[in-house]
Amino acid sequence: MIATITPAELRGSIEAIASKSYAHRIIIAAALSDKPTEIYINGISNDVIDTVNAVNCLGAKAEIKGNIISVEPVKKISGEVNIEISESGTTARLILPIACALYQKGTLTGKGSLVKRPFKPLCDAISEHGIAFSGNYLPISFEGKMTAGEYKIAGSESSQYISALLYTLPLLNDESKVTLTSPLASEGYVDITLDVLKQFGITGGYEYKGEEKYTTPGRISVEGDWSNSTFWLCAGVEVKGLKADSCQRDRLFDLVKDQDEIDAEHIPDLVPILSVYAASKNKNTRIYNISRLRIKESDRIRSVCDMITSLGGRIEADDNEMVIYGTGSLTGGTVDSYNDHRIVMSAAIASTICKNKVIIRGAEAVNKSYPDFFNDFNSLGGKADVK
Repeated sequence: MIATITPAELRGSIEAIASKSYAHRIIIAAALSDKPTEIYINGISNDVIDTVNAVNCLGAKAEIKGNIISVEPVKKISGEVNIEISESGTTARLILPIACALYQKGTLTGKGSLVKRPFKPLCDAISEHGIAFSGNYLPISFEGKMTAGEYKIAGSESSQYISALLYTLPLLNDESKVTLTSPLASEGYVDITLDVLKQFGITGGYEYKGEEKYTTPGRISVEGDWSNSTFWLCAGVEVKGLKADSCQRDRLFDLVKDQDEIDAEHIPDLVPILSVYAASKNKNTRIYNISRLRIKESDRIRSVCDMITSLGGRIEADDNEMVIYGTGSLTGGTVDSYNDHRIVMSAAIASTICKNKVIIRGAEAVNKSYPDFFNDFNSLGGKADVK
């Protein structure tokens, strides 16, 4: 898909789509619960579909009907498991250790950029507890019996590894705990994990007694997504349905956007849209602690730099920081999406401060998290022609 966007001001208000981070975790918890769960969700993305498919592979029965995902939990486990995931890194990392706990043999496969994303720290931690893996990148096969105990893992590489273990350890047959060997990065995502676990009756934090029971609340709604809402907030659009005290750290967008120095340690997903906002200012902005952006859907240090440069802006970056030299506007031009949904949406919002048209190649990447993005964009006064 190619999106050709004529610069125009966005106006009005819009309802926030459902948080993908919460949706993943709620669907998985529902699959591990004692009874069926009805999940109310505003918007179904490709990543959410990945999670629905993954829990079905585990042995649950999850179905999407309109804005409701109904989940019947895993009941009978036998043989080996094969789980196919498209490109959702969160799904893959959360599901892998759960599959190891439930089955003695299996394979996890993926597509696209997911096959380039590392699993080594997670596999290493689990390998010390009875599981043998075929490698550290998808496809990954495993075999063995996952045992209880102390799981040591660095907190600095990916919060998803930590969340994955927190979901899995309650399933084991004895006392277990997660011990961090370095400070936790993106801790807001672990806060989301702990919040969802609590709603499903798992309250141990980082320590569990073993064979604990996930108990469903029966019906649950997925809260609004701060991360995808920041694109609209950057353009001055009102977003309704957001929880002010949410565990989502991306709620901090309005607090950090006008700062000259922005620490991205706990808000890495905001970096693409923060770079666009920085370009709209008449001053320079430094964003630091960005090294983990190398292993997102794209190498986001490279793709953000290419986006800003392609649109006529000036940006410089190294492995852990970038500086955007804001001039108040951009020229326009052609942007490669790098198959990254956040680059597509950031470039579209950047069109509002461009003098000429913005052309986005590979615009279909937006389906990963926000399939209706361009429809909503045009409903707010945008002029995007997508073919």
